[in-house]
Amino acid sequence: MRTIKLYHGTSASDVNNVLDCPKATKNINGLGFYCTLDLEVAKQFGSKICVWEVEASFLDKFESIIRPIDQRYVEGLETYDECARNGIEVVLSQQVADLMSVYCEDAFVL
Repeated sequence: MRTIKLYHGTSASDVNNVLDCPKATKNINGLGFYCTLDLEVAKQFGSKICVWEVEASFLDKFESIIRPIDQRYVEGLETYDECARNGIEVVLSQQVADLMSVYCEDAFVL
């Protein structure tokens, strides 16, 4: 079985709580639990990196949004490639974030 890693940068003092109970939050890009497939992108969002290792099909089985963090592309597809260079985010609903923490193969902090 192939797995992928979902990374989440945080500055939370109780990082183990983030691993066990990831919480959706509202930010400039909307409500969700934000993570990425790219470790370097996650490092931009916090000094502590939470990692969940899930089946590669996890993002297909459960509803998620995969899009550039820089959302200027919504103004026109011609800017999509430029926006994607700034990193891709994976946005999970609270329910899917809960499933991720329960059904992951492994979870740890870098």
